[in-house]
Amino acid sequence: MLEVRTLDRLEDLPNPVPDADFVVVDVIIASTAVVRLLEEGAEYVRTFGDTEKALAFKREEDAVLVGEQSGSPVEGFDLSPLPSVFSEHGLEGTPVGLMTTNGTRAVERIGKEENVFFGSTINAGAVAETLRERGKDVWIVGAGRYGDETPEDTAGATLIEEMFDGGPTDEHAEELKDRIRGSGTASWVADIGYEHEIEALLEFDSSETVPRMRDGVFVG
Repeated sequence: MLEVRTLDRLEDLPNPVPDADFVVVDVIIASTAVVRLLEEGAEYVRTFGDTEKALAFKREEDAVLVGEQSGSPVEGFDLSPLPSVFSEHGLEGTPVGLMTTNGTRAVERIGKEENVFFGSTINAGAVAETLRERGKDVWIVGAGRYGDETPEDTAGATLIEEMFDGGPTDEHAEELKDRIRGSGTASWVADIGYEHEIEALLEFDSSETVPRMRDGVFVG
C-alpha cells in the first residue's frame, strides 16, 4: 500500500530525497501555470531556477519564456505566469520555459529527471488518481515562499492528499477555498486586477491534466 506524505514547505524535504513520486504544489502560480500551458498546447514545459539558463534555452529552442521573480517581470521573458494571458500567445507545439520564485525552485530542490508532478487545486483529483494507479510512495510538497508556509499551498496539498481518500466534504472544501481567498498572495493578485485568476483556482478538480516530468521536462 502506498504511503502519502505531505510537507508544507520545500525546505522540509529530506536530503537525499527518497525514492518516491513527488508532487510540487505551488497553487499561485507555477503548478496552475504548467497545467494551463499544457492545455494551451505547449509541446513541453522546462522549469528553471536561473535566469541565464532560461534565456539560453529560449535562444537554443526558439522557446517562449514564462515567469516572474518576487512578483515582478523578468527581462527577456515573454509572458507573465498568470494563466489568463496564455491564450493570447499561440502556444500550440511550442517549447515553454518557466521560472517562478518558489515553484520551479522546488523542482530544482527535488533534483529528479522523472516522476515529478505538478499539482494544484484545479487538478487535485486527477493527480491523486494517477499516483494511486502508479502505486509508489508519494511526497506532496507545498512550495511555500522563501521558507515560510503559504495558505494556498497548504490548502492545495491538503486537497490532493484528501483526494486519495475520496475528497473533502463540501464543508471542508469551502474551508480550503476560504484559506486560499484569504492568503496574502491571493490578495496581491486581486489588487493588480486579476481576481478572476483566484476564482479559477477555486474551481476544484476542474482539470484532468496532470503535468509529469519525463526526461527533465513536463508533459501532459
